[in-house]
Amino acid sequence: MTKRTIMDHFLSRLREFDALRDGDIGKDIVSKAELNSIEPKYTDDLSLSNLSPLLIDALRRSGINKFYSHQADAIEKALSGNNVVLQAPTASGKSLAFQVPMLNALVNEIGGHVLMLYPTKALALDQRSQLLRLSDHIQGHKIESWWYDGDTDREHRKVIREKPPQILITNPDMLHHSFLAYADQWQKFLKNLKWVIIDEIHEYRGYFGSNVSMILRRFSHYLVGQGVNPSFFLCSATCANAKEHAENLTGLSFEEVNAKNSIRPHRQFYFIKPDISDYQYWDILQLRTVNAGLACMADGKAILVFCPTRNFAENCHRTAMRQIEKFHEQGKYSNLDSKRVRVFKAGLSMDMRHEIQAGLKQGDIQLVFTTNALELGIDIGGLDGVILAGFPDSMMSAWQRIGRAGRNWNTTAFVLYYARNNPLDQFYASNLEIFLEKPLDDLVVNPENEDLIERHVPCLVFEMSDFDCGKNVLGDQFYRTVAKKLQAGYKPVRSGQYRPHKSVDIRGRGKGMYKLEYGSEDVGTISGHQQFREAYQRAIYMHGGSTYRVEEITVTGSGGTIKLGKADSSLRTKPGLYTTLSEQDVYTGHQWVSENAIVDVMYGKVTVAEMISSIEEVNDRSGEVIDRWVPEFNSAQYSDAHACWIEQESLSQEMLEGIETLQHLFRVGVLFSIPVDAHDIISYAKGRKVYVVESYPGGIGITRKVLEKWREVLEVGIRVADSCQCSKGCPNCILLSRSQEGLDKKMGISVARSLLAVTQNDHSFEFVEGFWKPVLE
Repeated sequence: MTKRTIMDHFLSRLREFDALRDGDIGKDIVSKAELNSIEPKYTDDLSLSNLSPLLIDALRRSGINKFYSHQADAIEKALSGNNVVLQAPTASGKSLAFQVPMLNALVNEIGGHVLMLYPTKALALDQRSQLLRLSDHIQGHKIESWWYDGDTDREHRKVIREKPPQILITNPDMLHHSFLAYADQWQKFLKNLKWVIIDEIHEYRGYFGSNVSMILRRFSHYLVGQGVNPSFFLCSATCANAKEHAENLTGLSFEEVNAKNSIRPHRQFYFIKPDISDYQYWDILQLRTVNAGLACMADGKAILVFCPTRNFAENCHRTAMRQIEKFHEQGKYSNLDSKRVRVFKAGLSMDMRHEIQAGLKQGDIQLVFTTNALELGIDIGGLDGVILAGFPDSMMSAWQRIGRAGRNWNTTAFVLYYARNNPLDQFYASNLEIFLEKPLDDLVVNPENEDLIERHVPCLVFEMSDFDCGKNVLGDQFYRTVAKKLQAGYKPVRSGQYRPHKSVDIRGRGKGMYKLEYGSEDVGTISGHQQFREAYQRAIYMHGGSTYRVEEITVTGSGGTIKLGKADSSLRTKPGLYTTLSEQDVYTGHQWVSENAIVDVMYGKVTVAEMISSIEEVNDRSGEVIDRWVPEFNSAQYSDAHACWIEQESLSQEMLEGIETLQHLFRVGVLFSIPVDAHDIISYAKGRKVYVVESYPGGIGITRKVLEKWREVLEVGIRVADSCQCSKGCPNCILLSRSQEGLDKKMGISVARSLLAVTQNDHSFEFVEGFWKPVLE
């Protein structure tokens, strides 16, 4: 079939399954586009300077007779002794590019070691499997590799430390809590460390990334103090500033190899803006998503469906089971097999994760509803397409997901996108060309974040032997903070098993992790933040394709245990969330003073408290509210959140009606104009003030950037709201999905324009040490 015929057939199949209603049967708007394949460039053979003949032979034995050009470039730079960062698309051979130089070092230097860092357990396990395919072919050398993480039992940990393999695969958490906290126990491994490999560096951004940057700088500082100088090789699939990000993460200098447009399969894009009423958008979108997955499955395709939440994925799986059963009762689509449909998310048991990944790769599983848990570069074989139920957290995440389909440059894959009823989703559904042409986001970490530095200082002081030996990798702020502590006479606590590392929460999990138990069986885990919103008292909670009720919650200092019982699959619970905010401190700010108005724009620290005020239990099939109650445990609070807020003191009582709208304009403007994940911020209105607040304690630099660009942010928010045809604000422009809030959009836009009008000149005062200081011309 021609490309046009293939695209027409695909849309026809979607209509057949009621996954698309356009033309005579509805008003869905469909945009189509294609990106042609890019054939990679190859080297003539495997001959590279400084590459061992033993490794060349191993490559040939494993079926590799030439490199991609970007692989050869990265390998040669690495073999020449440079730190290397490689940016290349999914399925472009990044793993081989770093495996070759590190294995080359282990072949040439007996007793050498390599440390590999991955953000998730699944990636670590997958990488070891890929590594064995090459290392097992090296004649005369037995190169051992193993993983070391939180699931490694105590007995095995001791053996690994005493007799370490040449290659250890771990994560930033263990680098912090074990390799640095107990460095004296790792001397056999660390004293001859030759390479540090850090893959998927786009995952190290924001709060987590800023903490990882502190850990990597502490690690380099420690190694320099021990006279160890390994080379670093970093990789990323989707970012605009790989070299800058690598250097921000590590404090080291890097050579960059950028292969972003070096290899690509042919991809067909279908962006759909569904015609669904706001009050039933979420439920109908979920059904459309399921029907689209089944339509593809009926055509024999293997697909991933990326869902916006764990609950959405679970609901989709449950609905798919019902739909398949209904089709079979009608004598239709007999090739749809419910056993080949699964749900994949964080918190599943290791065995279940492995089973699903292996099933996808072997073709036994055909359709998987997943969260971002399968977004990263796990080798799950060639997929025919991906379905995106809404725009992900960022452009980087979108392209990571898209990259899961069409694993070879000479294949054709599809991308089907359904817009949710929020501004970002609706914008991209209407502007497919802009989506395809939009530059990748810059990755942001903040190694100068004073709050995070203060948390890491005790760890650094505990670890170091010579403070000044590696000061260049720490960065100015980190170095100055430690220097002040030492000059004031601070000294580390070294008593028994005490380690300051335990008090540093590097992933922002808040209340830790909860273990999920059904009867005597451990069925997974859930973070404290997710527990608060999803597995609260008496909640209906979906997990692994089954529906449970939360029967008992036991809280400990580091999380707790949640006892689950079976529940009717037609039930769901809806929490009513309530948020309060209070200001703690002001770091800096600007003030504009005119005859008619005073406008303050501040950046500082606030306390946010979230509460569940009530819970409803609903029958999904009938819509009936079965029960309502107030939970026994109903609050979760975090302090030291960073925020930017705007206040205009002279607003009339009439214009105050627009404050609620103004906070939404502010939030939407941030999402469009600053590289930020949607869950990284919340907005809040209080009196005459509107706030944008970072979701993580300590801040990751977002609201500091908002202070610098607040006028641009507000202008973008106005444009988004003004271009929508609604009269009061809706999920297509400024409201959150499913929000029932009634807004005065016109008045909110007027307030925003008033703010911009009185601040068009330079500010009159700056906030300095608790005072407004005049800005002198």
